[in-house]
Amino acid sequence: MSDSPAAIIVGEVLWDCFSEQDGGRRILGGAPLNVAWNLAGFGVDPLFISAVGDDELGHEIIARMKSFGMETRGVAVLPGVVTGTVQVTMNDGEPSYDIVRDVAWDQIPMPSHKLSEMISDRMAAAHRADLPALLYHGSLAFRDERSRSTLTKMRDSILHDPIRASAFFDVNLRAPHYESTILDELRKSASFIKLNLDELSELGREGSGDPVERTMAAGRAFEKDNDQVALSGLLVTLGAEGALCYTPGCGEPLCVRSPEPEKMEDPVGAGDAFAAVVMHGILTGRPFTNSLHDAVAFASKVCSLKGATCDDPHFYRLPSSTT
Repeated sequence: MSDSPAAIIVGEVLWDCFSEQDGGRRILGGAPLNVAWNLAGFGVDPLFISAVGDDELGHEIIARMKSFGMETRGVAVLPGVVTGTVQVTMNDGEPSYDIVRDVAWDQIPMPSHKLSEMISDRMAAAHRADLPALLYHGSLAFRDERSRSTLTKMRDSILHDPIRASAFFDVNLRAPHYESTILDELRKSASFIKLNLDELSELGREGSGDPVERTMAAGRAFEKDNDQVALSGLLVTLGAEGALCYTPGCGEPLCVRSPEPEKMEDPVGAGDAFAAVVMHGILTGRPFTNSLHDAVAFASKVCSLKGATCDDPHFYRLPSSTT
């Protein structure tokens, strides 16, 4: 394969299923899938690793990925297991989620020999060209012991490979689908951490004062506490207000404001869009400040969609500063 940056994305893929009362629509989702889809839209070739059932919903996911030009060999098709779904209920305009358990992405198998070779080849291609390698994961896929075991072993192997990747940890807390001890382990070996203010509190960094002060305090604490790798960036999303970024050695966090969406449909996938643009910047060597401004702008743009992704490749044109 040609020399290029490596983006390895692991975790859940699922369908958000709305009740008949709320239109009965079904939307492709899962934060890791959304991030991989966005990166593919930006021209990066991500390797997405997950699992679906050998059922209609699983086959549709594979077909959708292929139609968008995405690599699908990292997605295991498991017989006798159902594809992941989330039952979404709207109450006074606010969604509530029932994340169905014991589904395919709870049972992601260890990579086959062929998939392991694909991972190694992508890492080697990035190394030859002196380009970055990033491993993205969230927290939700660690809820079940089966996927947790696979992802932990895979993560350790990729991060400790002689050709090292950096971990991008996208915290995505959905009670009761997480354990604090696991979150701490993942956080301490991540170079980049993305979360919101509520999740920052959940990680034991309550703090006081405004978001800037809280982000700076948390960034300094994580910087000292990360005992496996150096922290490169703490990204704190603020919803419609934008985002903050703490970078070690740069003093006060950078604050980037989010533009108003041209048309507000729903905020589903905005955080994943933000993460994907930041990752794209890391992979292509863009200045971090530029990437952050593009990230909040693209996240705002995604709010005009019904769902988190778009089949139209023209949608994924980033602002002119990226070209």
